[in-house]
Amino acid sequence: MLISLIATGETAEKIKESIEQIGELVFEYIGKLDGEKIKDVFYSASRVPSDVLVVDLKALDEKEAVSALQSFRIARPNTRVVVIAHDRKLGDILVSSIVSLGIYDIIAGDKDTDWGEAAKKALLSPPAAYTQAARWHTGQLDISLQAEEKRKEPSKEVERAKKQIEGIVKFLGESYRCTDLNEGLLKIEQLLVKEVLYEQDY
Repeated sequence: MLISLIATGETAEKIKESIEQIGELVFEYIGKLDGEKIKDVFYSASRVPSDVLVVDLKALDEKEAVSALQSFRIARPNTRVVVIAHDRKLGDILVSSIVSLGIYDIIAGDKDTDWGEAAKKALLSPPAAYTQAARWHTGQLDISLQAEEKRKEPSKEVERAKKQIEGIVKFLGESYRCTDLNEGLLKIEQLLVKEVLYEQDY
């Protein structure tokens, strides 16, 4: 069995010991991943033929985890993915989103869990089916998509500032609909310059 591993800290060492007993470790990354690094590491993992990828969620930036796993699944659709979920409760949005990707091997536990033995047991068992992971699945959007939706929502402060700019422009004698704060400020500046030049002429 060819196994890839992405994990962090003591968990990684225990899982590596178990992997050596049941298969061959063909790719490993030990440490915390975030930003562009997570994409690079998962891309590198996808370039290595393996039967199983074991991923420790503690090693991943939650905002990037789902997209990274999705990219790996697309590149390696036949590679089984086993997820180590530390201290995660049923209804956890990240784990639910991972299940939505068709990843059903979720190993849950707490600080007292022997992750080496837990991983070994999972790897020696047949791949999990959806029925085994369904309890994690809530159907909610993953956190990265929720964050994206929030970014798309215009803040009340921005809308208020646009209204204020429109009011100032109207006071200066023109009708104007503000769609961009920078453009609105530029419009006010142009009108003020025009006003000053007009006064100088008279």
